[in-house]
Amino acid sequence: MRFLSIGLMLLGVASAADVRPILQTHCLNCHSTKEQKGDLDLEASDIHQEPHVWENVLDQIELGEMPPKKEKPLSSEEKTQLVSWVRGTLDQIALANAGDPGPVVLRRLSNMEYTYTIRDLTGIDSLDPAREFPVDGAAGEGFTNAGAALVMSPALLTKYLDAAKDIANHAVFTPTGFHFSPSTSSQDWTDEMLAKIREFYARFTTSGNGTAVDLQGIKFDTNGGGLLPLEKYIAATRDSKAAVSLNAKYLHSLRTALESHKPSLILDIVRQQWRAGTPATDIATTITQWQRALWRFTTIGHIGKLNGPRAWQVPVLPLAASEELRFKPPVGRETVLHLVTHHLDAAAKVIWEKARLIAPGKPDRAVGIIGEKVAIPADIDKDTEFVIDARLHPESQGAVQVRLLTSKPTTSALVASNVIINKPKKKGTWSDGEKAISYDAPILVADKSATHRRLVAEIAEFRALFPAALCYTKIVPVDEVVTLTLFHREDDHLKRLMLDDAQIGEIDRLWDELHFVSESRLKQVDVFEQLWQFATQDADPSAFEPLREPILKTAATFKEQQKAADAVQRQAVINFAAKAWRRPLSDKEIASLRTFSPRLMLARVLTSPAFLYRGEKAREKTSPVSDDELATRLSYFLWSSAPDEELRSANLQDTATLAAQARRMLTSDKVRRLATEFGCQYLHVRDVATLDEKSERHFPTFLSLRDDMQEEVTRFFIDLIQNNRSVLTLLDADYSFVNAELAKHYGFQVKGDDWQRVESMHDQGRGGILGFAATLAKQAGASRTSAILRGTWLSEVILGDKLPPPPKGVPVLPEEAPTDLSERQLIERHSRDANCRGCHKRIDPFGFALEGFDAIGRARQADTKTTLFDGTAVDGLTGLRDYLLTTRRDDFLRQFSRKLLGYALGRSVQLSDKPLIDAMVKSDLRIGTLVALIVQSPQFKQVRGRDRVADAR
Repeated sequence: MRFLSIGLMLLGVASAADVRPILQTHCLNCHSTKEQKGDLDLEASDIHQEPHVWENVLDQIELGEMPPKKEKPLSSEEKTQLVSWVRGTLDQIALANAGDPGPVVLRRLSNMEYTYTIRDLTGIDSLDPAREFPVDGAAGEGFTNAGAALVMSPALLTKYLDAAKDIANHAVFTPTGFHFSPSTSSQDWTDEMLAKIREFYARFTTSGNGTAVDLQGIKFDTNGGGLLPLEKYIAATRDSKAAVSLNAKYLHSLRTALESHKPSLILDIVRQQWRAGTPATDIATTITQWQRALWRFTTIGHIGKLNGPRAWQVPVLPLAASEELRFKPPVGRETVLHLVTHHLDAAAKVIWEKARLIAPGKPDRAVGIIGEKVAIPADIDKDTEFVIDARLHPESQGAVQVRLLTSKPTTSALVASNVIINKPKKKGTWSDGEKAISYDAPILVADKSATHRRLVAEIAEFRALFPAALCYTKIVPVDEVVTLTLFHREDDHLKRLMLDDAQIGEIDRLWDELHFVSESRLKQVDVFEQLWQFATQDADPSAFEPLREPILKTAATFKEQQKAADAVQRQAVINFAAKAWRRPLSDKEIASLRTFSPRLMLARVLTSPAFLYRGEKAREKTSPVSDDELATRLSYFLWSSAPDEELRSANLQDTATLAAQARRMLTSDKVRRLATEFGCQYLHVRDVATLDEKSERHFPTFLSLRDDMQEEVTRFFIDLIQNNRSVLTLLDADYSFVNAELAKHYGFQVKGDDWQRVESMHDQGRGGILGFAATLAKQAGASRTSAILRGTWLSEVILGDKLPPPPKGVPVLPEEAPTDLSERQLIERHSRDANCRGCHKRIDPFGFALEGFDAIGRARQADTKTTLFDGTAVDGLTGLRDYLLTTRRDDFLRQFSRKLLGYALGRSVQLSDKPLIDAMVKSDLRIGTLVALIVQSPQFKQVRGRDRVADAR
């Protein structure tokens, strides 16, 4: 018995003569080389080679399952000796092998790891590529990330290929590379580009009342967006707090202009109000009036045609040596018009002449000018219009503003003129050029005079500071019957007044991507030809001839851009592959990828074993993994996904750096995944959100609450992790996280419907994992509670007790208790069966203590007093919690540590992990400390070498 002599030498506490007779008498009759009952040969088994066999022997002895009841039982002294020898020897083996990384398993990504990784790589949280994959099994310590469960099959490989193609179809290729979109159609990508540009513009502008247009039933505003938020900026020149949220560049220019004392015709009007403390609203109104006087908006659809507009927003200059003023008088009563003048300087003189009434089909009718008035008779036709010419006296060098008013103004002041678009005298076509414009309050000034030059400069100064719009936010024009322009960009004023170099680069890139993705440069060639053909039918196609050559030239340039972008896109996929494969690529791998088109390259990257598997380089001897491999281990442990750029670039072989990165990751929002994949799986509630086994007749509210039940657990673990709380909080927390519906389920109210932290859960008879609706509902039947399920869960999952499988032939309990029995009484009657009594004495009392909650976790009146297996009397959740925190505290901590370690390593915990688990149990018990102990351990940082693998066999 080789195992015996070695074990006794290690211990030095028992002789072979002491232990051999015990084994010979109680074990080897069934488990010898000759008998091997249950395929177990203890006679030839070496405890050092097969410690797992002896761990199971120890469990069976302590559970009382070995020797079997029909065989002679161990005496108390024999049991103590045998248990002491086995446990002591196993402890020595554990110490001798402490830190063994464990078996090397090439494991693929679990379904959730695959999903999280894809979402992180693409930035699209809505992607669910694993929805059609076969369900992952659990292994190791009961988690779906265990290598033993992560096998590959031909069916799954086909699913991976289909998923990779679908993901690749979400790629949007641009001149600078590619990005991913939630959509797969070019039209959706174009709309997303448009939305990004509009969102960019919205950061600097506001909307306002535009000019209403009705184009064959399509109603829109020509200039309703892209406006300066004047009132906010003017207010910010007086309030430093308001200035914080505004553009500093423009605010500086505005404040400088307002504080300046340099004379300026229109700016002086604004300055006077500002210095007088006029409300910002009134100042903004004044500016808006002058914006409308000095700018006008044109149609965009035909910009660039013969005699057509050159831009959407064009400057207006209400200066002229003479002007024809018009007025539509009322019919049936005399009207007196005042010829109003406002002299900008004393040297200006105005000549009013040719006052007349004009009407269609009739000769002009002269009207006399009396002083500064004109009387219009009542006997006129309804289509009659009054017209008068005003011109500057030839000898005048100054400037004067002229107007026609029905009453004499009380004060003389410069006013903003309205721009009047004159209709053509004859019916035109949609291909005609721009219409003439006039003003109702023009400023008369001699051309080429010094005054004219000064006014032009001062008006330009105002326009430069106050454009009517900073940019054209609609982008897609619909202001012509037939539109040639697909996307119109006009944001020079925004760039000049507000943007820095980085922001200009950003908006330029967005526009370049819009044209690239939409292929608008190529489409415009076809649009132009269609418009040309359309114009030959009822308009003049020659008006569009100036546009032909620029459109063709732009299309040719775009084709060259497409060719040049191919190499850039391929390199972008190579860079993406390094992130997806979690390591640099070899030259051979890069060359192989480059043989595909960019989109197929992406599909190839996502079907490569380098992506699907968490492979690590094999070593001859046990040694540390590389930085890339350690980053992958850490990231999939804490985030269930590939490492981010910071983690990949960190020197993780440095102990302090590794610890710092772990702390950073534990405060990230991504720990929601750790909360879900570890926390919820640890508690066996990972699937509560999809649990459909509850009786809808008995529990009609369950389906609407099951998401909330699981969310409570997830949020609780997130809080535990991000705030680095003690893991004992899982048992004794006096708080939880609920929304209004879950609070109602628990029997109390909260303010508002949203998720929130609530205190004093102990007063509600809850607190910690024992009071979660998710755990209580999961460990219950379809229509009744189950003390057996809850007790088994608490015993095995939370405390780590080893229970034998139930014997065969045990009757199944009815789903509903008989009318004359309570659910507890039903269980108690069942547990009287001699075959069942042993285990039920261990597990049922745990469940009885939780009978104060029904099958979906609602509080109820029930008998919750019970006596536990060790004789401790407890009453309800509170008593059970106190028992766990005192008598079973170390069992709880050891089990939690075992589960966390098993999840981190993706394998079953082995004997050599015991020293690490001991250190975890003896620590300060904060979750961050436990994580730090794990990630700093040899198990986590090293890989078992081929020499150790050979020894293990």
